[in-house]
Amino acid sequence: MPLRRIRLADHRGREATVLLVPRSRPPRASYTDSSNAPVRFTRLVKATERTCYTALLSRHGDPDSLVRALIVGDPEIDMQATGCEAGPCDRVYMGADGKPLYSTRMVDVVHDREGNEIARSEPDNIPANLLPDMPPHWSGKLIAKSDAARCYAFTRVYQVRHSNSLEFDFLFGLAKHLEERDALALVGSGPKGTGPLILERNGTPMKGFLEGRVKDDSYLLILHLASFDLKTPEVLS
Repeated sequence: MPLRRIRLADHRGREATVLLVPRSRPPRASYTDSSNAPVRFTRLVKATERTCYTALLSRHGDPDSLVRALIVGDPEIDMQATGCEAGPCDRVYMGADGKPLYSTRMVDVVHDREGNEIARSEPDNIPANLLPDMPPHWSGKLIAKSDAARCYAFTRVYQVRHSNSLEFDFLFGLAKHLEERDALALVGSGPKGTGPLILERNGTPMKGFLEGRVKDDSYLLILHLASFDLKTPEVLS
């Protein structure tokens, strides 16, 4: 899998295209059952096309008849398939008649609070902006680490790395600048460097924050990505 690259600017007016490496996740905790045997996660069959709501409603004619059938028996359960291990699965889109769709057209559908459709349109293809066409800009906005932890929900973390000596000097100076101020730097798109970052086409817009640390002749530069802000819920009077 190819590594992502991002164009960054620093406080000295310099810029460089550097690597983004996903931070390794800590190992998952192992769970055991009552007999101290390891627990294995698997995917099970919940229902089949003959036991879905549309098929049941078509078979019984109206919702009232279906309710009576559910009370009397278990038509929503396929005794031969329900609970069986599914194994590897592919997603298949189904039409209103319950048959697979071999050719589909994706659309954006907007519903109101009652679930009624009010509009639909062709989806927009939004490109990634880690490598902007225009030169990147240093936002100059620093936020204390304690404030960032309270204000944003960080969902992704990448380590920023160099691939040559010039990039090392660039990233080392940036990491040292951030560590001396004990703060995170807002990194983004747009003419002011404060716009959202989009990692992949049609991806979720995120706010980026750089954290830097240095020790002797080495550095660590981390890009924290936040998909949404943390806000105090409103109190209803």
